[in-house]
Amino acid sequence: MPILRPELGSFVYIVEPGDTLYAIANKFNTTIPIIRHFNPNLNPNVIYVGQPIFIAESPPEAIIYTVRPGDTLYSIALKHGTTVQNLIAFNYLDPMDFIYPGQRLVVTASLRG
Repeated sequence: MPILRPELGSFVYIVEPGDTLYAIANKFNTTIPIIRHFNPNLNPNVIYVGQPIFIAESPPEAIIYTVRPGDTLYSIALKHGTTVQNLIAFNYLDPMDFIYPGQRLVVTASLRG
């Protein structure tokens, strides 16, 4: 399977000693599912020093939000002044995807002018 390139911008990160996918995701304000989406051949349990990994860039104002029981994409968008379309785009979700408590999402400000 070919490596995908994020539509919204990306860079290649080289794994360093002590790195984990969780630490890399936190370092670059993204999530493990987004990293895995753009690195389909990546074994999440085994990464190694010197390994190149595509990282999708998050806007500087983005936050990582942990989904709570009862949340919907609409309620999260409303709470954070963004749109459902932004949540779908920045998390590379399918519009039919379900979200679940504990899931981490990149939440950006609205791109509307």
